[in-house]
Amino acid sequence: MSDVGVGKMIKDCVTDVDAWQHGGNTLLGAVIMLIPIAVAEGMSEAKMDVFKVSELRKNVRNIIESTTPEDAVSVYEAIGIANPSGLGKAPRLDVNDPTSTRRILEEKVTLFQVFQIAEKYDTICSEWVHNYPVTFDLAYPFFTKQIAEGDDLNQAILHTFLEVLAKIPDTFIARKTSIEVAKEVSAEAAKILSLGGLKTREGRQWLADFDAKLRRSSNLLNPGATADIVAAALAVSTLGGFRP
Repeated sequence: MSDVGVGKMIKDCVTDVDAWQHGGNTLLGAVIMLIPIAVAEGMSEAKMDVFKVSELRKNVRNIIESTTPEDAVSVYEAIGIANPSGLGKAPRLDVNDPTSTRRILEEKVTLFQVFQIAEKYDTICSEWVHNYPVTFDLAYPFFTKQIAEGDDLNQAILHTFLEVLAKIPDTFIARKTSIEVAKEVSAEAAKILSLGGLKTREGRQWLADFDAKLRRSSNLLNPGATADIVAAALAVSTLGGFRP
C-alpha cells in the first residue's frame, strides 16, 4: 500500500456516500479526481497563507505515480460499489472481469498503470496519467478569469463547464453513444458560448434548448466527465482562497 493510500481513500469515500444516497452513481469520477488534490494539499510545505498551484500539481503527480497494485484493487472495488453506467469493455484488466483484481496483484500492476490503459477513452484516467492538464490548464484558469471579470458564481461555473465541454468531447457521452455524438455536443456548447452564454438573451435560449435536449436523452448525453473536471477546478480554486 502506498503511504497515502489513495485507492483506499477513494473506496472509503464512495462507500460512505453510497450508504446514504440511492440515486445511482453521481460521484465516482469526482472522488477519483478530488482525492489526489486533497492529499497533495496536505503534503504542501508552503505556509498556510500561501498557495502555489505548481507545488500542488507536483504533489499530485508524485501521489499518482506512487500508487500500488493494492490501490488499483481498491478502486476496482469502489467502481463495483458505485456501479457507474457506460463502462464499456477494457482491452486489458476489464473492471467487469472478476479475475482482474487477482491479475493486478499477481502482475503487480499499479493504479497509475491501470489508468494508462484507459486514458485513451476516459478523460478522468487521462487527467491522472497526464497530471490534470484539463483541470489545471483550462478549467481552473478559465473559472478564475470569469470571477476576476465580475461573473457571479453560478455564471462562472456554467461558463467554465461549457468551455471545457466545448474543447474536450465528453468521454462519458462517447462511451455510451459514440465519439461523433460527443463532438456534436461539444459543438453545441461552443455555439452557446459564442452567443454569449448567460450574458445574452440568445445565449440563454440556446442553453435552455441544449439542456432540454440533454435531458431527453435518457442519460446518454450526460456530460459526466466534464462535471468531474469542473468539480476539481473548483476545489483548486477553493484551496487558492476563493470564497463565494
